[in-house]
Amino acid sequence: MTFLEKAAQHIYEQHGPRQDDIWVILPTRRAVSVFQQHLAEQTDLPFLAPHTLAVDDFITQAAGVQLIDPVSLVFELYTVFQEIDEKLEFEQFIGWASVLLADFDRMDQYLVKPSALFSYLTAAQALERWNLELPAGAKPLTETPGTQRYFKLFENLQTAYYALRRRLTEQGLAYRGMAYRKLAEGVDTLVRDNLLYEKVYFVGFNALSQSEERIMKVLTEAKKAEVLWDADDYYLRDIGQEAGYFLRKYRNEGWSGPWNWTGNDLTGTPKHIRVVGVPNASMQAKVAGQVYADWTRGGMGGGDGMGGMDGSSKKQSLPFPATPALRTAIVLADETLLVPVLYSLDTSVKNLNVTMGLSLRNSLLFTLIDAWFELQRTVAEFRTRDGRDIRVPRFHHRHIVKLLNHPFIRQYERIHQLMSPDVENELPKPLLSWVNEAIIKRQWVYLNEKEMLELGQGDPLFKALFTRWPADKPQVAIRAMYELIDLLRDVYRDSQDAIEIEYLYLFYTLLQQLETTLDRQAGREGATPVTVRSFRQFLNELIRQTSIPFTSEGNSNLQVMGMLETRALDFERVIVLSVNEGVFPQPRRLNSLIPFDISKDLNLPTYREQEAVMAYHFYRLLQRAKEVVLLYTTSTDAYGNSKGEPSRFVRQLEYELVPAAQGRITLTKPAVRFGKTGQSLKVADLMVPKTDTIRAQLKKMLSDDDKGLFPTALNQYISCSMRFYFSRLVEISEEEDVEERMGAAEFGSWLHETLETLDQEYRMKDRPVTEAVILEVLDQQFSKVMKGRLAESGMNLLLYQTARRLMLDFQRKQSELHGLKVLATEEMYHTYLDVPVDGETLRVKLAGKIDRIEEYPDKIQIIDYKTGSVKLPSENGKAITDLKDRLLVETDSNWEKMRQLWLYKYLLLKNEGRRKEVSGKPVEAGFYSFRRIKDGLITNTVQFGRDETPEQYIAESEEMLRKLITDMLDGTKAFEKTQNLKTCEYCDYKTICGR
Repeated sequence: MTFLEKAAQHIYEQHGPRQDDIWVILPTRRAVSVFQQHLAEQTDLPFLAPHTLAVDDFITQAAGVQLIDPVSLVFELYTVFQEIDEKLEFEQFIGWASVLLADFDRMDQYLVKPSALFSYLTAAQALERWNLELPAGAKPLTETPGTQRYFKLFENLQTAYYALRRRLTEQGLAYRGMAYRKLAEGVDTLVRDNLLYEKVYFVGFNALSQSEERIMKVLTEAKKAEVLWDADDYYLRDIGQEAGYFLRKYRNEGWSGPWNWTGNDLTGTPKHIRVVGVPNASMQAKVAGQVYADWTRGGMGGGDGMGGMDGSSKKQSLPFPATPALRTAIVLADETLLVPVLYSLDTSVKNLNVTMGLSLRNSLLFTLIDAWFELQRTVAEFRTRDGRDIRVPRFHHRHIVKLLNHPFIRQYERIHQLMSPDVENELPKPLLSWVNEAIIKRQWVYLNEKEMLELGQGDPLFKALFTRWPADKPQVAIRAMYELIDLLRDVYRDSQDAIEIEYLYLFYTLLQQLETTLDRQAGREGATPVTVRSFRQFLNELIRQTSIPFTSEGNSNLQVMGMLETRALDFERVIVLSVNEGVFPQPRRLNSLIPFDISKDLNLPTYREQEAVMAYHFYRLLQRAKEVVLLYTTSTDAYGNSKGEPSRFVRQLEYELVPAAQGRITLTKPAVRFGKTGQSLKVADLMVPKTDTIRAQLKKMLSDDDKGLFPTALNQYISCSMRFYFSRLVEISEEEDVEERMGAAEFGSWLHETLETLDQEYRMKDRPVTEAVILEVLDQQFSKVMKGRLAESGMNLLLYQTARRLMLDFQRKQSELHGLKVLATEEMYHTYLDVPVDGETLRVKLAGKIDRIEEYPDKIQIIDYKTGSVKLPSENGKAITDLKDRLLVETDSNWEKMRQLWLYKYLLLKNEGRRKEVSGKPVEAGFYSFRRIKDGLITNTVQFGRDETPEQYIAESEEMLRKLITDMLDGTKAFEKTQNLKTCEYCDYKTICGR
């Protein structure tokens, strides 16, 4: 028999069928519903039921007050504080208002005398206490300006507390704690002497506040109330067991009369407990759904009925059959898992009761509004070179992209068929994708309102989203939200998502309430205006408190609930999720303005009492359960709450409860399996065979006039053929994005463009390259290459200053070179090579872009610029004797640069026009490294023999290239991962390869 069944039977036996003046008070509304069902089962005849209420409803009804809504309460408190401090800004106030109201609520529920609390916090009292704790001989503490401000705060709190209560009382309103205090202080007349209350039963309570305890004491002493406790001998007997902390206290004090119904269910009835660790939070929902599905299919409860779990007791079955009719609870210690749990339940689950709400914070609508606020509050902030700080209202590209990619906005685009304009004969594409591409293409970091409206092609959605809100007018933001809701009406109509529609209704109601309150606040004389920023904080707090209540079958066998909703309820099967240390119980944090030591001295609850309360709920949930599954995650969460280890309560079960049960409780720790039975999980050695299709694609790439074989592709193939496959054939590339900060590639492009301009516009025209010219060209190219980026502050400023120094140092080094003449800059060279493949001749294009060609009286130099470091296999100017043998097999990055020099020299010599121009002079290739400017040209002689002629070099090179291309097209050699792991360090595809 469950506790509520026993309570219903007891009350019916006491009063029979006439109970219209009987009051039954329970901890929750869910418990009220279950109790009423059990009471109805006591007889087949109709009878007058008692007044059955949840404790909060009973308190407010008996106290004769109406609870004030959260929005109005905050503004009432703000009005009170404005009378104390006219300079208090709402933005500052809203940051701690909810904490202060929670403290007021606690004070009232625990009947703390405000004068006692606040006098305890006066300067004189505090200094006296602190001085008592100082060691002998220490200098006494005195007030400082800092301590004066600290104590002034608490003096204001006392004034605000009394003023708030006075304002609410005049309006017949109260917050929850205020209602509790009012009833506790007036219980004699309001309940005890009130003829409406013949007898009051308090059923299933545990940790009472001082106000609740006073109410119960007064009524039990007057023989007008009876308290029905739900206790178990296991935790009531053991003074070290925190679950029984409060009940032992009440039993020892004896004020509730004879102690009733202490059972022995925890250790006296058979139970099977399974403790299961899973990798992440969402996986818990899947396992919970699987466990419940196994139970409802009628499998046995031990190890065999777990589907995807391996238990240590596979052959064990419980002494009772696993039938679908048993009452089952899925309890969420972390209530954010509600939606994953609902989606994880088997489709055969038709009837269930959800005793909790869906938070508005979990809705798609909230993510849209939150992203919108982030967009609106963004400004471009930078410091000018003359030291001024400038703030420009601009939209940040990341916030724009995030907002435009929201599912609701994408759905709006689809429904209204928004397409991009026909620009330069481009094919039209979806408007939002086109806008995102345009931002990336133009590298816009910040965009203004006008630019966004132009990109939106005049669509009203863009006007609603990207019209700036004045910082001091939240009413404008509210009107914009109304407009957005109206625009999204078709989206909701198309989706037919009942939950999201309910979210929309709740949000719309909140907006109306806020608008009314803000208008009333603005109309008050001397009222400080509410900013958009504080309005957002306020709205977020209200959204946090707002949830959708479920309407479902109360008598269904499956109940999904939070831990607090389990009070007074019993289940035969229980699944508890997030039984992690740091989640259950919660971390030892007390969000309060009242210091811990003062809370302790005044008997206000601290984390110790909170942990005792949670322990009681946990053990009471297990009391009458027969089958229990406890799930926890083995990894830490993003917020650091879960430590990736089971709760201490699980340890207590294992080392204390199980031994005390003397064999009646079994505890196992199954492991979760993923995939099919016997399937091993390993990363396979990745390789791609060269099929006929792939070889045909490769031939096309090599012979295509628009593609061909460049030094970069050649290096990719030699260093790692798999990287070559991903890059050149599959054409996998990183998703383009707008870079706010200059990356290495962009920094290099900027310097390349600057050097190219200096060569073409000045050196090749014999115009002097002065310091002023260098800085002017550098500025011009920054605006061109970096587009919308700012170089006024942060890393961009540092890189800008670095670039100025490098350019000036490089040009000074150039001026020291005698006889330098620039022949060409950023020129593309290409040639064709016939390669016999599969009985036919394949005409392969070879190409490369040479940064610069220099001529001196005695030589020609092919130049490649590098902003990074450069290290060649040998830098002593001597030829590598085994160059031909090593050039096509070495995978080290130093040899990649060597192959680049080899190909550049080959391409130059194959170009007949350029070859005639440099005829008679030796050709060498090298690098200018901007990390080693002082070293000048870094080179290594690339030749295959002593006194080699250009014709011999070309012939040797083409022999090697034919060999390489033949190897590329060899169908017996697959594309494979390199064995040189250094190559993988900065590879874009290492995740695909499992490196």
